[in-house]
Amino acid sequence: MDIIFLVFLIVFFIGAKFHFKDVNDEYISRRQTQCINGFFVLIVFIQHFKGYVKLGDYDMIYNNIANWSGQLLVVPFLFFSGYGIMLSISKKGKPYVNSIILKRFPKIWTHFALAIVLFIITNLIIGKTFPPTKLIFTFLGWDGIGNSNWYIFDTLVLYILTFLSFRFVGTNRRLGLFIMALLTSAFVIAMSHFKPGYWYNTVIAYLMGMIFATIEPSFKKIMSSGILNYIILTTFGIIIISLAVKDKAKLTSYEVFVIAGIVLLLALSLKVRFSNPIIEFLGKYVFEIYILQRIPMILLKPYIPQKYIFFAVSFIATIIFAFLFRFIEKPVDKLIDGQLFKKTKPLPDEKNC
Repeated sequence: MDIIFLVFLIVFFIGAKFHFKDVNDEYISRRQTQCINGFFVLIVFIQHFKGYVKLGDYDMIYNNIANWSGQLLVVPFLFFSGYGIMLSISKKGKPYVNSIILKRFPKIWTHFALAIVLFIITNLIIGKTFPPTKLIFTFLGWDGIGNSNWYIFDTLVLYILTFLSFRFVGTNRRLGLFIMALLTSAFVIAMSHFKPGYWYNTVIAYLMGMIFATIEPSFKKIMSSGILNYIILTTFGIIIISLAVKDKAKLTSYEVFVIAGIVLLLALSLKVRFSNPIIEFLGKYVFEIYILQRIPMILLKPYIPQKYIFFAVSFIATIIFAFLFRFIEKPVDKLIDGQLFKKTKPLPDEKNC
């Protein structure tokens, strides 16, 4: 895994432009966030893959990094998603808020449900079957049959909370954010009684993305005013994440850990403009790669004992599956946009992840 991680890291920085004397004006543009998401979905792939192989001497560096970073791997997805949704709410108002529950939610859930069908078929191929109750909870995202479910469950809940927070506040965005903060906190506390920490300890990143969308112009102005402000920001992030990582078992410490991770991510993006077309392409297929990557791993594990060949074939198969899955998603999305809710004016689906 060490070699693979190093290769991905090098590819990530190929074509990057470094802004040593100024600030990257596109530090949170669609292209920039897609590149960042593209890199992190690759790291998520490695993280999931290592659960299907035996680690060796050349896997320890990455394994230590992964153990240290924990759930930070998904923080960019949630942060950029919250940021993009808040921008759209600010620009489009109530119609967009309605579309979150009428279009965005059913699209994501339908894509998720289609992926579960593929996992059911995958399990049937290897001789596994499941009771109806487990399948029902799997489609709800509360359980799984080998698929990645917690992230989708959290995303769908966050969509519902966003709708509830902004549906009735009119133009008062601050009130909407306040309600969203209360509902997110309630969700985290409730989930802590039913699920392990990774189910809920990063959802704050989505809320932070929404808050950041409201202060981004001021933040950019401050960061552009001088290198000292950037140094202070970066130093603050490093110190806080170093302190918080020592006690990640506590929820409050983990939330600070996540926020510090966001600060360092922004600090990196302010100084490096990523433009690798391969990483950007992968960033456009984050959902499909994330949700489907375990299928080739499950199917190919018994037949490819060599770790690196297993990785390469699984990775290529995942990209192919993701590309083909997008063709299935398109008609489903059109059905939701044009047939199920004819009275709702179609809105562009502006998402950063």
